[in-house]
Amino acid sequence: MAPYVPKYVRPEDAAQSRAQMIRRLIWVAATIPLMFVFFAFGYSDQAPAGLRNAIVALDRSLGYPIIGLLSAILG
Repeated sequence: MAPYVPKYVRPEDAAQSRAQMIRRLIWVAATIPLMFVFFAFGYSDQAPAGLRNAIVALDRSLGYPIIGLLSAILG
């Protein structure tokens, strides 16, 4: 059996790959709280009726995880 020889990666390619990974992680880290705030606003009294109905319909189709999470956090 031939020995495993790792593929050579140029330092520039490695740096670009790291930068791309960091960029993706930042977007994911920012998107999750923003989505939570959006859904929390969708359940508030200030939300337009269309948005509120859409959020409730989405929550209903997923098995009510959003309202369950909000009620656990807000009491």
